[in-house]
Amino acid sequence: MFSSTTSHTSGWDSDDETKVTQLLSSEPAYPFLLIEYITNIQNSSSDGRVIVYDDDSSKGKATKVTIKDKKLEKEVIEAMTVGFLRDGLKFYLSYRSSDHQPVITYETSNPKLENLTIHLPSVPTGTKIHNLAMSSIPVQDKDWVVGVKLSGSRVSLCRPFGSSKWINMKFMSQCINPLSSLMFSKRDQRFYIPSYGGNYLCYLDLNSKEGDDHFNSRQENGQPSFIDLDYENLPESVFKQLAGVSSCSKTDHLVESPTGQLFLVKWFVEDVEDLCDNTPMHVTKKFMVFRANEASDEKKKTMIYTEHIGDLCIFLGHSEAFCIPASTSCGLEPNCIYFVGNNFGVYDLTTETCSTFYTSVRPLKNVSFPYWPPPTPIY
Repeated sequence: MFSSTTSHTSGWDSDDETKVTQLLSSEPAYPFLLIEYITNIQNSSSDGRVIVYDDDSSKGKATKVTIKDKKLEKEVIEAMTVGFLRDGLKFYLSYRSSDHQPVITYETSNPKLENLTIHLPSVPTGTKIHNLAMSSIPVQDKDWVVGVKLSGSRVSLCRPFGSSKWINMKFMSQCINPLSSLMFSKRDQRFYIPSYGGNYLCYLDLNSKEGDDHFNSRQENGQPSFIDLDYENLPESVFKQLAGVSSCSKTDHLVESPTGQLFLVKWFVEDVEDLCDNTPMHVTKKFMVFRANEASDEKKKTMIYTEHIGDLCIFLGHSEAFCIPASTSCGLEPNCIYFVGNNFGVYDLTTETCSTFYTSVRPLKNVSFPYWPPPTPIY
């Protein structure tokens, strides 16, 4: 019942095998129905292809979902990496083989939009795009800006239909966490990226035009602006949670809801020994979410700890983080974080339970780019 070619209807009250098959396939419009079904299995599936049990080795509440079937494993990867599509949006990043020049391919079935192929300026030899954010849907306009975070802590901007050259932001290496992600805020019209410790936001403002001295001199010389993040009045439970993940590595990811609400997500990952080859493997342990107070000023944002983001769900991966209402797509669960990369899984903020997908021997993973399409076109 997991495969697009399977005709079983076990567990479903339906006589329409075709409908059931389509709903559980990673191919149709609702790929997350597959993820929802698997994470809701109790103990194991009737055919033995999925085994679910509580992971007692975890520092928090955790469920280990072991997928024993190669075909189902592939379908889960496809379902979680296709991203949330709307209006037929498809987005790809590739590299031209001759000179490793990044190429954005944007395909849509929306008759009001055109398919586009955009060649970005070449990136420095030996570097790789870690994540990419865009100021809007790709349009042939000089004001369309692309931001990329390269390997390490390098951030660059360009206007593909303007000067078509990278403006390199010369951040100090200790300022930006190499694994945190760049994002674009539609509300603020800025690119944001958290500092290494998550106590500041670095931002690049797009209010200036390309010919302005502010854009060309101040930003090109590597002088970004900063906003202080003030974590006030944290409940005692937060400190207890932080103590429980003190040995974990952490990355910070800023995400904006469709209404413009900013959230900062802290992603905690622990290295555990892979029993197959005695090497460390990265396992997600916990997420913590902080909401920016709307009354915050330009120089400081007050961050409020929250375990409730309502109907929203957050997607984290190699591409720009994004946030959508769960009610807009079948199979999405509210108040949850979907994550992909070295781990695939779903974190339920309500129960603080982390459900992680495993193969027979290790966590399910896929480090190809991108994991999710960028958020701006789907709003």
